[in-house]
Order: sequence, then C-alpha cells, then structure tokens
Amino acid sequence: MTLPEGWEWLDDVPSGWVPPEELRVPTGILSTDLPIRMLSSGALGNDLIDLVGRLLSESARFSIWFGSEAKRTASPEELALLSLTTNEQHRHVYEAWTSFIGAYDACGRKAGSFDSELDALRQVLLDSISNIAAARRDFGGGN
Repeated sequence: MTLPEGWEWLDDVPSGWVPPEELRVPTGILSTDLPIRMLSSGALGNDLIDLVGRLLSESARFSIWFGSEAKRTASPEELALLSLTTNEQHRHVYEAWTSFIGAYDACGRKAGSFDSELDALRQVLLDSISNIAAARRDFGGGN
C-alpha cells in the first residue's frame, strides 16, 4: 500500500513500542494515562494544559472514528497503519515529556532553565494533535 501524502513519518514507525509501566495506570489506556500523568505533575502552564486537553480530545475522537467508521471501511492493512497512529504520536509526546520533566526537575524548577525542552514539548503536542486529526481526515473523511 502506498501511504497518502504527508504520511511518510509512518516509514519510521518502530514495529513495537511498548509504553512503559508508568503509562499503564490508572486506566491501562495510553491515550488517557499519559495526559493524566502530565496534568497531575503540576509542571504545566495553562497553554500546555490546553494542548494536553486537545491531545486527549483528539485521541478520543480518533478512537470513536476508528471503532465506528474505520473498522467498517478500511482494509486490514489500513487498519494496521491506523492502529499505529495514536501509539506512535503518544510515544513522541512521552519522549518530549520525559525530556521536559527531567530538565524541569534537574534545575529545581527554575523558570527559564528548561525553555528548550518546554518548546520541544509544545511543538510535539501540536504535531501529534495534527497527525492524529490527519489520520481521520486522510483515511476516510472522519470529522
């Protein structure tokens, strides 16, 4: 199958990222547990709280669409690619999050000392939200 334009990032998808144990609580659902972990840290400003909320909402919209629309209309190969989408995007967010929270804690939470990690996390959140939304749009017109 040829990937739609803009989906080249899937070529780099690892075959089996398994979220760490810390992201399997409290619900066992990665798309819920990662935002809970981030929001409960107390390390995020309102702009990032908004982005984490948008990630959570977009992931929920994707799951609804995947379960109701994609499973009826997509090929098995497309379903396999789609199933990797949110997992891969959450992996990127988790990696940016761990980098940010590590820098945040290492500098004693001193403002200005973790700006590059903060900016990277913000960008990864924006990209992930966009990529998850694009998955619905590009593979079947989900709204």
